[in-house]
Amino acid sequence: MPEPEEERPSAAATERAEEMLDRVGQRVGRYASLAGLRLRRMAAVAREEAEDIWAEAESVRRREQP
Repeated sequence: MPEPEEERPSAAATERAEEMLDRVGQRVGRYASLAGLRLRRMAAVAREEAEDIWAEAESVRRREQP
């Protein structure tokens, strides 16, 4: 169903809205990249900690065996 002429946004308003969405998209993309990088770093640290705990547990187990 076509919109009446009065309810259609002007070309300038549409262009401005598109510019705003583009800027928001760029910002969200930048923050998403940073968040992804931080998550990868946190995962690497957690993996290292888990490996250290595993190695310590193996060491304790070897010492306790006759």
